[in-house]
Amino acid sequence: MCWAIPAKVLKIHGFTATVDFGGGVVKEVIVAMEDIREGDLVLVHAGSIIGKIDEKEVLETLKIYRELAIESAVERGLKRDEAERLVDEKMRKITEDLGVGS
Repeated sequence: MCWAIPAKVLKIHGFTATVDFGGGVVKEVIVAMEDIREGDLVLVHAGSIIGKIDEKEVLETLKIYRELAIESAVERGLKRDEAERLVDEKMRKITEDLGVGS
């Protein structure tokens, strides 16, 4: 199973790009496809941009990740309401940083 993470392209440097995953996570990745521009929303897997996505797809992906994060926190012993609060707080920061969901 592959896990691709949504990100926003901040800067292109030839065959690499600086991307923002939200929540303060900014990384340098490989640009593995053509026609990537600054400001694009992309999917990153294994350190490479593998696709462009739109805002709706970012929000759908983050919704799935939200549910997985909550379940993981509950399995580790956190109460569900506390897990939801913590995950929702993090997701708000991520969507804000990516400029989606406003």
